[in-house]
Amino acid sequence: MFRVIFQNRYLSLFSLIIFVTGCAKNSVPQHAVYQESGTKLNIEFKSFEAYQNATVTWLNENRVFLTKNKAKEIKFNAPFELSAKPSLDQGKSRGILLVHGLGDSPYYFSDVAQELSERGFLVRVLLLPGHGSRPGDLLSVSSKSWVRLVDIQINALKAQVDEVYLGGFSTGANLVTTAALMDDAIKGLVLFSPAFVAKTKLARLSPLLPWYEPWLWIKSPRRMKNITRYSPVPSNAFAQYYYTSRDVQAQLAMSQFSKPVFMVLSEADSVVNVEEVALLFKQKFTNKNSKLLWFGQSKNIDDNRIVNLPAKILEYKVSNYSHMGVLFKPDNHYLGYSSGFRICDNGQTDIAYRKCYNKGEVWYSAWGHQEHNKVHSRLTFNPQFDEMMAIFDTVFYQSSIK
Repeated sequence: MFRVIFQNRYLSLFSLIIFVTGCAKNSVPQHAVYQESGTKLNIEFKSFEAYQNATVTWLNENRVFLTKNKAKEIKFNAPFELSAKPSLDQGKSRGILLVHGLGDSPYYFSDVAQELSERGFLVRVLLLPGHGSRPGDLLSVSSKSWVRLVDIQINALKAQVDEVYLGGFSTGANLVTTAALMDDAIKGLVLFSPAFVAKTKLARLSPLLPWYEPWLWIKSPRRMKNITRYSPVPSNAFAQYYYTSRDVQAQLAMSQFSKPVFMVLSEADSVVNVEEVALLFKQKFTNKNSKLLWFGQSKNIDDNRIVNLPAKILEYKVSNYSHMGVLFKPDNHYLGYSSGFRICDNGQTDIAYRKCYNKGEVWYSAWGHQEHNKVHSRLTFNPQFDEMMAIFDTVFYQSSIK
């Protein structure tokens, strides 16, 4: 019955969610929490530096490299830290822990982390267990190991700064929001494309899928090399995402978050039910200084904390914003506008895919967007990145930092 469902018209929709957000049965240990060179590593009493060094060692020994530039691949996938630079706010010291999405890497926060560092935050970016090495390392991963790592590193950050903030992208946003709802010491949240509610209602069935189909799209002719995330994706990963969404929804049902929150959503997000997430923002994130930045048509005018920015940017040939497109500057050297990087597998026709793959003219969009006589690559950059950070400043500084 379950297999039949995913072989009919629902397969493409459900597979899309998995493809966009993640990857992972394996025999190798889960590096970020448990292991170092095949032995158990107790990092609960270790510094972030020790965790970082152990993870880099593990990556060097276990990553399946996609290019000849192994050093670059390690750098993109390793946890990292940026020290706080002097800012206009010279009060208590601030630190923020950032958590990437399913199947992604710490590189997803490369631009955001730099901006936060310049605003006076000590920034630490995690690599979740099962990530950074090979997609198969997510086949048996458990979201419980992600939760444990986040909790350990929150406590480590508390020992270093006066005020702790949390940030996350997609699944990472679920993890940090759940942690913040359970810990009154957390001073604020920074959430990019939070995946509190999946766009497909079939997400609740995802824990059954690995029993029938451990891998989806494993033989796809459209697979591409991307050293910042996994491709293809095993179905267990989406089951673990579902558990994080279930956990955060359960916590939000019982409580509210009264500290400042900066949330970013794209109206065209193919992964997240953004209308439901926006409703949760209005009902459950109650601080008057909080802001939801919505890339799309003007909506939600009943809450003056919601800020709209356009999603169609002709200068950059952007038709609308994707799930991942909010995170990177236009000049990002790997995923930016001029980098030449393209995700051509974007829910289009085979003809459009070939034109994109063969370096024809492209526009940029969320997955599945189509327009007559236009070929769309996935949007991997944010033309309004600076405007986004200016709105961030109004949440945590109440005035723009010059």
